Amino acid sequence: MAALDVLFREHGIMGVGHTDLLQTAPADRPRNSEGMIGWMRDGFGGLRLYTYRKNISGSAMAKGDLVSRRFEVETNQTGTVATSITGSTTADDHIGSLAIVHDDAGGAGAAPEGEASIVASNTATVWTLEGDLPFSAALASGDDITFVGPKVVDAAANDPNYVVCGIAMSTPADDEWGWFQFQGLHPAAAHTAVACVAGSALKAGAAALAVYGDATAVVGGTAGTGIAYVVAVQVAIHGSDVVTTKSPVVMQLLGSYL
Repeated sequence: MAALDVLFREHGIMGVGHTDLLQTAPADRPRNSEGMIGWMRDGFGGLRLYTYRKNISGSAMAKGDLVSRRFEVETNQTGTVATSITGSTTADDHIGSLAIVHDDAGGAGAAPEGEASIVASNTATVWTLEGDLPFSAALASGDDITFVGPKVVDAAANDPNYVVCGIAMSTPADDEWGWFQFQGLHPAAAHTAVACVAGSALKAGAAALAVYGDATAVVGGTAGTGIAYVVAVQVAIHGSDVVTTKSPVVMQLLGSYL
Protein backbone atom coordinates (compact mmCIF):
# COMPACT_ATOMS: atom_id res chain seq x y z
CA MET A 1 0.00 0.00 0.00
CA ALA A 2 1.05 3.62 -0.46
CA ALA A 3 2.77 5.40 2.42
CA LEU A 4 -0.22 7.67 2.98
CA ASP A 5 -2.53 4.66 2.89
CA VAL A 6 -1.20 3.42 6.23
CA LEU A 7 -4.22 5.02 7.95
CA PHE A 8 -6.54 2.76 5.99
CA ARG A 9 -4.68 -0.53 5.92
CA GLU A 10 -6.12 -3.40 3.98
CA HIS A 11 -8.29 -5.71 6.10
CA GLY A 12 -9.78 -7.74 3.27
CA ILE A 13 -8.88 -8.98 -0.18
CA MET A 14 -9.13 -7.59 -3.67
CA GLY A 15 -11.45 -9.21 -6.20
CA VAL A 16 -8.36 -10.84 -7.71
CA GLY A 17 -5.97 -12.80 -5.50
CA HIS A 18 -2.60 -11.17 -4.74
CA THR A 19 -3.44 -7.95 -6.57
CA ASP A 20 -1.18 -4.97 -5.81
CA LEU A 21 -2.93 -1.60 -6.01
CA LEU A 22 0.37 0.11 -6.81
CA GLN A 23 1.18 -2.19 -9.70
CA THR A 24 1.17 -0.88 -13.25
CA ALA A 25 1.38 -2.87 -16.48
CA PRO A 26 2.33 -2.10 -20.10
CA ALA A 27 -0.37 -1.60 -22.74
CA ASP A 28 -0.03 -5.07 -24.25
CA ARG A 29 0.24 -7.00 -20.97
CA PRO A 30 -2.51 -6.02 -18.50
CA ARG A 31 -2.24 -8.06 -15.29
CA ASN A 32 -5.97 -8.09 -14.64
CA SER A 33 -9.14 -8.19 -16.72
CA GLU A 34 -9.70 -4.91 -18.56
CA GLY A 35 -12.16 -2.68 -16.72
CA MET A 36 -12.59 -5.16 -13.86
CA ILE A 37 -13.68 -4.10 -10.35
CA GLY A 38 -11.91 -5.03 -7.11
CA TRP A 39 -12.72 -4.34 -3.47
CA MET A 40 -11.09 -3.89 -0.10
CA ARG A 41 -12.30 -3.36 3.49
CA ASP A 42 -10.22 -0.64 5.12
CA GLY A 43 -9.14 -0.25 8.74
CA PHE A 44 -12.30 1.69 9.60
CA GLY A 45 -14.60 -1.03 8.30
CA GLY A 46 -15.44 0.89 5.15
CA LEU A 47 -15.72 -0.56 1.67
CA ARG A 48 -13.34 0.75 -0.96
CA LEU A 49 -13.87 -0.11 -4.64
CA TYR A 50 -11.41 0.04 -7.53
CA THR A 51 -11.40 -0.43 -11.27
CA TYR A 52 -8.59 -1.51 -13.62
CA ARG A 53 -8.09 0.87 -16.56
CA LYS A 54 -5.53 2.06 -19.12
CA ASN A 55 -4.10 5.58 -19.11
CA ILE A 56 -4.37 7.22 -22.54
CA SER A 57 -3.84 10.82 -21.38
CA GLY A 58 -0.55 11.23 -23.25
CA SER A 59 1.54 11.49 -20.08
CA ALA A 60 2.13 9.72 -16.76
CA MET A 61 -0.45 10.08 -14.01
CA ALA A 62 0.44 10.82 -10.38
CA LYS A 63 -0.93 9.04 -7.32
CA GLY A 64 -4.09 10.80 -6.24
CA ASP A 65 -4.93 12.25 -9.67
CA LEU A 66 -8.59 12.30 -10.60
CA VAL A 67 -9.32 10.61 -13.94
CA SER A 68 -12.30 10.23 -16.26
CA ARG A 69 -13.47 7.68 -18.77
CA ARG A 70 -12.65 8.44 -22.40
CA PHE A 71 -15.52 10.72 -23.43
CA GLU A 72 -15.16 11.79 -27.03
CA VAL A 73 -17.46 13.60 -29.45
CA GLU A 74 -17.12 12.99 -33.18
CA THR A 75 -18.74 15.98 -34.86
CA ASN A 76 -19.88 15.54 -38.46
CA GLN A 77 -18.94 11.90 -38.94
CA THR A 78 -19.02 10.89 -42.60
CA GLY A 79 -20.27 7.29 -42.62
CA THR A 80 -23.52 6.35 -44.39
CA VAL A 81 -24.30 2.87 -43.02
CA ALA A 82 -25.98 1.52 -39.87
CA THR A 83 -23.07 -0.72 -38.83
CA SER A 84 -20.11 1.67 -38.53
CA ILE A 85 -19.07 5.26 -37.92
CA THR A 86 -16.39 7.17 -39.85
CA GLY A 87 -14.20 9.96 -38.50
CA SER A 88 -10.84 10.45 -36.82
CA THR A 89 -9.60 8.86 -33.57
CA THR A 90 -6.92 6.58 -32.13
CA ALA A 91 -6.93 2.93 -33.18
CA ASP A 92 -8.22 0.46 -30.57
CA ASP A 93 -8.96 3.10 -27.89
CA HIS A 94 -12.74 2.75 -28.31
CA ILE A 95 -13.19 -1.03 -28.20
CA GLY A 96 -16.24 -1.69 -26.03
CA SER A 97 -17.27 1.98 -26.00
CA LEU A 98 -20.87 3.13 -25.95
CA ALA A 99 -21.62 5.01 -29.21
CA ILE A 100 -24.55 7.44 -28.98
CA VAL A 101 -25.99 9.33 -31.94
CA HIS A 102 -26.79 12.65 -30.28
CA ASP A 103 -27.65 14.74 -33.34
CA ASP A 104 -28.68 14.02 -36.92
CA ALA A 105 -27.41 16.20 -39.74
CA GLY A 106 -30.91 16.98 -40.96
CA GLY A 107 -31.84 18.67 -37.70
CA ALA A 108 -35.22 16.89 -37.52
CA GLY A 109 -34.33 14.28 -34.90
CA ALA A 110 -34.73 11.43 -37.37
CA ALA A 111 -33.41 7.93 -36.64
CA PRO A 112 -30.84 7.00 -35.57
CA GLU A 113 -30.67 10.14 -33.39
CA GLY A 114 -31.01 9.11 -29.75
CA GLU A 115 -29.91 5.52 -30.41
CA ALA A 116 -26.84 3.78 -28.97
CA SER A 117 -24.67 0.81 -29.86
CA ILE A 118 -21.36 -0.79 -28.78
CA VAL A 119 -18.05 -0.45 -30.63
CA ALA A 120 -16.62 -3.89 -31.47
CA SER A 121 -13.37 -2.53 -32.98
CA ASN A 122 -11.93 0.69 -34.29
CA THR A 123 -9.15 1.84 -36.59
CA ALA A 124 -7.92 5.43 -36.75
CA THR A 125 -10.85 6.29 -39.03
CA VAL A 126 -13.66 3.73 -38.58
CA TRP A 127 -15.59 2.50 -35.55
CA THR A 128 -17.23 -0.88 -36.32
CA LEU A 129 -20.33 -1.66 -34.23
CA GLU A 130 -21.26 -5.03 -32.71
CA GLY A 131 -22.85 -7.11 -35.46
CA ASP A 132 -26.10 -7.69 -33.57
CA LEU A 133 -26.44 -4.03 -32.50
CA PRO A 134 -26.71 -1.92 -35.66
CA PHE A 135 -28.56 1.38 -35.63
CA SER A 136 -32.15 1.19 -36.86
CA ALA A 137 -31.28 3.42 -39.82
CA ALA A 138 -28.13 4.34 -41.69
CA LEU A 139 -26.12 7.29 -40.47
CA ALA A 140 -25.95 10.39 -42.62
CA SER A 141 -22.76 12.30 -43.29
CA GLY A 142 -22.71 15.10 -40.74
CA ASP A 143 -24.36 13.17 -37.88
CA ASP A 144 -22.75 13.72 -34.46
CA ILE A 145 -21.68 10.85 -32.18
CA THR A 146 -20.70 10.68 -28.49
CA PHE A 147 -18.37 7.87 -27.36
CA VAL A 148 -18.04 6.77 -23.72
CA GLY A 149 -15.13 4.37 -23.11
CA PRO A 150 -15.33 1.53 -20.54
CA LYS A 151 -11.63 0.62 -20.26
CA VAL A 152 -9.47 3.68 -20.95
CA VAL A 153 -9.08 6.87 -18.92
CA ASP A 154 -7.82 10.42 -19.33
CA ALA A 155 -7.28 13.26 -16.85
CA ALA A 156 -10.56 14.56 -15.41
CA ALA A 157 -11.69 17.93 -16.72
CA ASN A 158 -14.87 19.23 -15.08
CA ASP A 159 -16.76 16.06 -16.03
CA PRO A 160 -20.09 14.78 -14.62
CA ASN A 161 -20.04 11.78 -12.27
CA TYR A 162 -21.06 9.24 -14.91
CA VAL A 163 -17.88 10.15 -16.84
CA VAL A 164 -15.46 10.45 -13.90
CA CYS A 165 -13.66 7.14 -13.29
CA GLY A 166 -11.82 7.53 -9.98
CA ILE A 167 -8.48 8.31 -8.31
CA ALA A 168 -5.15 6.92 -9.50
CA MET A 169 -3.63 4.55 -6.95
CA SER A 170 -0.28 4.36 -8.76
CA THR A 171 1.69 6.22 -11.44
CA PRO A 172 0.79 4.60 -14.77
CA ALA A 173 2.69 6.02 -17.71
CA ASP A 174 0.87 6.77 -20.93
CA ASP A 175 -0.68 3.55 -22.29
CA GLU A 176 -0.01 1.67 -19.03
CA TRP A 177 -2.65 -0.04 -16.89
CA GLY A 178 -3.37 0.69 -13.24
CA TRP A 179 -5.98 0.69 -10.47
CA PHE A 180 -8.33 3.63 -9.81
CA GLN A 181 -10.50 4.05 -6.69
CA PHE A 182 -14.09 5.10 -7.34
CA GLN A 183 -15.87 4.45 -4.03
CA GLY A 184 -15.07 4.88 -0.35
CA LEU A 185 -12.53 6.74 1.74
CA HIS A 186 -9.33 7.81 -0.02
CA PRO A 187 -6.60 9.32 2.19
CA ALA A 188 -4.76 11.54 -0.29
CA ALA A 189 -6.79 12.64 -3.30
CA ALA A 190 -5.44 15.44 -5.47
CA HIS A 191 -7.32 18.56 -4.44
CA THR A 192 -7.44 22.21 -5.44
CA ALA A 193 -6.25 24.79 -2.92
CA VAL A 194 -9.75 26.23 -2.47
CA ALA A 195 -10.82 26.08 1.19
CA CYS A 196 -13.79 23.90 2.13
CA VAL A 197 -15.34 22.42 5.26
CA ALA A 198 -16.06 18.84 6.33
CA GLY A 199 -19.01 17.51 4.38
CA SER A 200 -18.53 19.81 1.40
CA ALA A 201 -19.64 18.32 -1.89
CA LEU A 202 -16.82 17.95 -4.40
CA LYS A 203 -16.78 17.98 -8.19
CA ALA A 204 -14.19 17.14 -10.83
CA GLY A 205 -11.69 19.88 -11.57
CA ALA A 206 -8.61 19.54 -13.78
CA ALA A 207 -7.16 16.15 -12.73
CA ALA A 208 -8.16 16.99 -9.14
CA LEU A 209 -11.20 17.35 -6.91
CA ALA A 210 -12.65 20.83 -6.51
CA VAL A 211 -15.35 22.33 -4.32
CA TYR A 212 -18.79 21.94 -5.88
CA GLY A 213 -20.15 25.40 -6.58
CA ASP A 214 -16.86 27.23 -5.99
CA ALA A 215 -15.86 30.35 -7.92
CA THR A 216 -14.66 28.33 -10.90
CA ALA A 217 -18.03 26.67 -11.47
CA VAL A 218 -20.32 27.94 -14.20
CA VAL A 219 -23.62 29.10 -12.70
CA GLY A 220 -27.09 29.37 -14.22
CA GLY A 221 -27.83 25.68 -14.66
CA THR A 222 -25.02 25.01 -17.11
CA ALA A 223 -21.73 23.10 -16.89
CA GLY A 224 -20.58 22.11 -13.42
CA THR A 225 -23.72 22.94 -11.45
CA GLY A 226 -26.08 19.96 -11.84
CA ILE A 227 -26.33 17.31 -9.12
CA ALA A 228 -24.64 14.87 -11.51
CA TYR A 229 -21.40 16.82 -11.01
CA VAL A 230 -20.99 15.76 -7.36
CA VAL A 231 -18.36 12.99 -7.25
CA ALA A 232 -17.10 12.99 -3.64
CA VAL A 233 -17.47 14.45 -0.14
CA GLN A 234 -14.83 16.24 1.94
CA VAL A 235 -13.85 14.38 5.15
CA ALA A 236 -12.29 17.26 7.13
CA ILE A 237 -11.57 20.95 6.68
CA HIS A 238 -9.29 21.62 3.70
CA GLY A 239 -7.47 24.93 3.96
CA SER A 240 -6.69 27.14 1.00
CA ASP A 241 -3.04 27.21 2.13
CA VAL A 242 -2.48 23.43 1.99
CA VAL A 243 0.87 23.08 0.21
CA THR A 244 0.49 19.43 -0.80
CA THR A 245 -3.00 19.99 -2.27
CA LYS A 246 -3.92 16.48 -1.10
CA SER A 247 -6.87 15.67 1.12
CA PRO A 248 -8.90 12.73 2.52
CA VAL A 249 -12.23 12.39 0.70
CA VAL A 250 -15.04 9.88 0.36
CA MET A 251 -15.49 8.97 -3.30
CA GLN A 252 -19.14 8.46 -4.30
CA LEU A 253 -19.17 7.04 -7.81
CA LEU A 254 -20.70 3.61 -7.19
CA GLY A 255 -24.06 4.71 -8.61
CA SER A 256 -22.35 5.50 -11.89
CA TYR A 257 -20.99 1.95 -12.08
CA LEU A 258 -24.29 0.15 -11.41
